[in-house]
Amino acid sequence: MKKYITLLSIILAITSCDKIDNNDFGNNTIIDNDTVVNFALRKILIEDFTGHLCPNCPDAARELEAIHDTYGNQIIGMAIHVSKSFGRPYPVSQAPKFQYDFRTQWGDNWDDFYGISAMGLPRGMVNRIGFENEMHKLGKNEWGGAVINLLESKPMFNISVLPANLSDHHGFIDINTTSIYDTTGSYNLVVCLTESQIINWQKDGQDNVENYEHNHVLRTVLIDEALSNTISYNEQEIIFKRYNYNIDNLEEYNIDYSANTAELGNGNAGDWDASNMSIIAYIYNTTTKEIVQVEESHLNN
Repeated sequence: MKKYITLLSIILAITSCDKIDNNDFGNNTIIDNDTVVNFALRKILIEDFTGHLCPNCPDAARELEAIHDTYGNQIIGMAIHVSKSFGRPYPVSQAPKFQYDFRTQWGDNWDDFYGISAMGLPRGMVNRIGFENEMHKLGKNEWGGAVINLLESKPMFNISVLPANLSDHHGFIDINTTSIYDTTGSYNLVVCLTESQIINWQKDGQDNVENYEHNHVLRTVLIDEALSNTISYNEQEIIFKRYNYNIDNLEEYNIDYSANTAELGNGNAGDWDASNMSIIAYIYNTTTKEIVQVEESHLNN
């Protein structure tokens, strides 16, 4: 995988593992007399590997929206633009069509590691299930069945995402993770930013659509780190982490990646709109790579 380079110096993480009393943990939990009573929903992340030059990819985006319409907020989507075949921008000589570069370092890293675009796009992962036996690379028509199977299982963790905006472009994000029951294992926490309502070019079948609406587009990954310094989690144990962010710095990092590192990039990767951004936080098993819980919140709550 490509190395993460300077971004982690942009982000300051403050971590503790104390029990927390009398905090607002959102709709999934209730605090009562120092006890967290959990009503955690099993939530599922569908990672849609896509590209603006992929004519069949809008059908996958529509399938993702249909699954979301069926199961509501239990389904969280992320559109990850990848590959020099389907994700690259057109040369300037073909302007104004397809000049934007939606790709990111993290999307390219995941694509390399999980081998998604090598199978052809559109394709995706549902909670990254099946990685151990190479069954994780799912066509869009397989996503619904995978979701049904996962919804029958109980979550191991509950995640609460609490953003605080110090201005339009910087602030911090508090992540509270509650262990639903006693468990052991090696788990990492990932915190991403996505953006929706991006109007730009997209191939859709035989059409080149100028005003296509791109949603759930991966913009950046703030952190991918161990959930805790232990592999044992007690029932109702709460882990608190805080991450500072600066949208301007993160955006500039993507522009630099497109201009200097991405294959056939052009540096046209900016113009982020923080008002349309969301936070996606998920926990995955570092051995199986399966995502065991995920949560989403608007950045500008």
